[in-house]
Amino acid sequence: MKYPLVFLLACLSLPVLALANPDSLNASARNYDAKKYDLALSLNLKDKTFDGIMIATLAMKQPGLEIVLDAAESLTIDSVRFGSQKLTFEHARQLLSVHLPREVAGHDSVTVTVYYNGISKFSGEYDSGGIFFSSDEHAATIGEPYFARTWFPCNDTPSDKALASMHITVDSKLTAVSNGALTNTKRDGEKTTYSWESRYPIATYLISFAAAPYKVISDSYTGLHGETMNLSYYVFPDDSEKAAKDFAGTSKILSFFAQKFCEYPFITEKFGYAEAEGELTMENQTVCTIEPRFITGKKDYESTIVHETAHQWWGDLVTPTHWGDIWLSEGFATYAEALYRESAYSPDSYRRYVAWLMGDGQGRLAGPVVNYQDTAFWSLFSSRVYIKGAVVLHMLRGVAGDSTFFTLMRNFLNDERFRYGNATTADFIQTAEREYGGSLNWFFDEWLFASTDSLDRPEYTYSWSSKPTESGFRVQLDLTQISAPRQLFRMPMNVSVSMGESEQRFRIDDSLATQSFTFEVRDQPTSVEIDKENYVMKIIRRKEDN
Repeated sequence: MKYPLVFLLACLSLPVLALANPDSLNASARNYDAKKYDLALSLNLKDKTFDGIMIATLAMKQPGLEIVLDAAESLTIDSVRFGSQKLTFEHARQLLSVHLPREVAGHDSVTVTVYYNGISKFSGEYDSGGIFFSSDEHAATIGEPYFARTWFPCNDTPSDKALASMHITVDSKLTAVSNGALTNTKRDGEKTTYSWESRYPIATYLISFAAAPYKVISDSYTGLHGETMNLSYYVFPDDSEKAAKDFAGTSKILSFFAQKFCEYPFITEKFGYAEAEGELTMENQTVCTIEPRFITGKKDYESTIVHETAHQWWGDLVTPTHWGDIWLSEGFATYAEALYRESAYSPDSYRRYVAWLMGDGQGRLAGPVVNYQDTAFWSLFSSRVYIKGAVVLHMLRGVAGDSTFFTLMRNFLNDERFRYGNATTADFIQTAEREYGGSLNWFFDEWLFASTDSLDRPEYTYSWSSKPTESGFRVQLDLTQISAPRQLFRMPMNVSVSMGESEQRFRIDDSLATQSFTFEVRDQPTSVEIDKENYVMKIIRRKEDN
């Protein structure tokens, strides 16, 4: 999900919105694994209503007489069936509790069919979700983080990924697009049903559809081994010329991430975008939604396309296990914007972008990036998750060096334990430490988990002096971490000593409130600069020498 920076900063001062149903947070502890959702929806765009049939195939983790699904109270459950047998159920507090006819043994599968209908009051705003019926001809969904339940019963947690099929019936003047591959289009009078199938596991919040009188712009992507995949952009007819220009570079973006990390993860299906009204820009697996305001024909929002495309790796291929780990998706996709700038434009473009993310306001990003306790919407998607999460990766690159950093990023994505599944922050840290060759707790503790209210970066003052020696000059650097009483940071940094037109660099590991370092240089120094590459988010000032 991509938010403008000004919006992210504004979020810091907004009141938080709590989950309507705290009990649903137990979704990850339920007694089954969802294996597949087969969903049929018939949309009535004029009335903002829909009828649904959801067939869930579930693998029991332990014996049970009941299964519990998330289902918003805006859904009306008509009946639940187990084969031909009608089951009893309760639907309250956004939970659908289904009583099975007999105890199902652990590791056995159970298939239930839920017949239901619903009405949507979703108005297309950031802090809500579901089906947005924006007009008689436009409908689209957004499910992040816990809004899939508003339009189909499911285990609405990111940790229970499943296969999914979608059959969407709309007026024949509309086109309906969803995740995966199009398997069938069936017209019946004034109605048409579009059938889509995801052959890769998908989290409920990434299951989506969009329907409109679309014009389709087609392109193609050639994979690392010569495979060809369709790129399809479903856009409003009036925006088609502008969209063709804006999406022209998508194949290049896909190629960059494929070469940097691994092949596009869903290459046997498709990739594309579907234009949708409302604040619905979202990284839905294989078909991102994008708002009309981001389609200008001038590539003004290339970073948005880069961000949502990067999510196909960071968030869709490897999905956070818990919402508290969402930086593994949003922070990584934000950092991917910087990486793409570095490749497509220049290293200076990368550095400028990172400097813009860092800003210069102490406390602007204060607080933990990883937070398993607070499930309020704006806490989950605060600017810390996006901006500070991206900056943490930039700093990790500085700590580990390019070769180690990009190796650990690839290893994390390609680890069979996480690939097409889920991972936690602890999983990422273990991967990083394994490649780094030592503990990184000191780094992640101060940047991901520190909970100081008003401090988000160290503040330094420094002074330096030099004295001649037999072989050159000895430089003494005195470094004071004036923010240490509130939070002591340990950070390795490069020190650049200039001597006219030449320069020597040294590596220091600052870990004390006050620390001195000495360096031997060839010629008389003219200046000393700390962290010239800006790999550390900090405030630093030179104090006058005594």
